[in-house]
Amino acid sequence: MPIQDFNIYTARGYAGDLVDSGPNVSQTGICEDATLAIGVACERGTEPRDIVVSAAANVFGIVRRELALEAKNKPSDGTTVFKKSESVSVLRQGYVYVELASAVTAGAMLAVSATGTFGGTEATPTSNVTAEQTGIAGDIVRARIDIVA
Repeated sequence: MPIQDFNIYTARGYAGDLVDSGPNVSQTGICEDATLAIGVACERGTEPRDIVVSAAANVFGIVRRELALEAKNKPSDGTTVFKKSESVSVLRQGYVYVELASAVTAGAMLAVSATGTFGGTEATPTSNVTAEQTGIAGDIVRARIDIVA
């Protein structure tokens, strides 16, 4: 009898996905920028509920992926973004997948670029986002964000 090998959806996840159903702190905001990518660092905008991309050392939150979000391009290539004035889910504390712009080692504090992407050698070292897995540029890795006052 032949042995069947099923390789269906073997990826860890996508940037902005929650890692598990463990405890987390999330909130909703309104996209202030023209577009806001998923899985990037964000901060409060000019209005109290507004959310914008961030390169601050103390990351306010990471933009979460939502399954109901419409594709950016038609036909879809899998890219999704939040558009100006749309409701944005922001993870303030917990585990989330992020896409790396440069290599990191597990346990290291991630750094953030001007575009909100994470890596080991980006412009600004963060004080509250930790890599939970080792990875190279382009990898999707588990990270933890904590609220730091």
